[in-house]
Amino acid sequence: MEKVESLGEVSKWADANRDILELIFNRLNLMDITMRVSRVCISWFLASHKRALWNTVDLTKLQELDVSNSFVFKSKVRPIFFYKLQVDDDGGLHKNLLSKIISRFFHDFFEVEGGISLMNLLIEITKLSRMAPKTLFFHFNSYIQEKGLKFAAERMPNLEKLALPIWSYQTENSLRFAFSQWKNLKTLIIAHEHTFTGIFRFQAVGESCSNLTNLKYLGYLAEYNTSQMVRYLQSLKRLSLRCSLVSMEVVNKLITGLRNLTILNVSHCKNSFSFLPIEKSTENFVIAAATQKLEKFISCPQDCMICKDGCRYSWSYLAEDWRNDEIKELQF
Repeated sequence: MEKVESLGEVSKWADANRDILELIFNRLNLMDITMRVSRVCISWFLASHKRALWNTVDLTKLQELDVSNSFVFKSKVRPIFFYKLQVDDDGGLHKNLLSKIISRFFHDFFEVEGGISLMNLLIEITKLSRMAPKTLFFHFNSYIQEKGLKFAAERMPNLEKLALPIWSYQTENSLRFAFSQWKNLKTLIIAHEHTFTGIFRFQAVGESCSNLTNLKYLGYLAEYNTSQMVRYLQSLKRLSLRCSLVSMEVVNKLITGLRNLTILNVSHCKNSFSFLPIEKSTENFVIAAATQKLEKFISCPQDCMICKDGCRYSWSYLAEDWRNDEIKELQF
């Protein structure tokens, strides 16, 4: 560098064409753009605001650290940290870093050296993306606090496709507020752990999202949820319950109750009462209803290997698989 300066040659990266910078930045991951290149110089900072870079905010591939399962937290607090910097080559944690993290937890700190909380990451993203995002995918294991959900809704009101994670402890009012901002929402993917997070209130969605035509629900679908879906989500055309716990009575109610439904996916579902895989040949009343009403009813053959493999229903497996779906509009 000293030799270059002595020759009077100065780097021109700061003067690079912004369209060229956009092409380069478009090959980087979200964390690189947000926490690195946008801070190099004013020119790169301005280039990082290009709307084309922020059409999709994908948090699903960020490296995470979750040590909260090792402790008992008050008020169901379950913080997740996303690393800004690469850890060791094995993808694990340096012991000294883990010690620092654990020690700071005992002092109620919510930031770690080399990491950033979900809330602060959302703040940094929206400084650059402004209101451009039309797609937002949370990490499967993200814990969205109430203020985080409201912040995302306020700063990203033009969303058309949204994937919510399993750890969302929300009040009815916060859900209603968030979805009132997302009036353009067309596709919603929900991973729902009812044991810890309680009932997901579809009324909050249906009251505001009249354009919602695609829904994927992953979890235990109770009778209450089903009744709310039928009552408030009449615009649905495509519904996937892939890998969920659901009774055949619930499936039948969805088929007959959702007037505009054309495609239903129950692949790899288990019966919520027996925990046995749903086989399409065993419940003739459901098949009859689907044949009469739907354009496509997607289910598994009796020898489905995924359904026979019980470990595939663990949350760790679903965390990797939830992006997949037999309905293309619900893939991400």
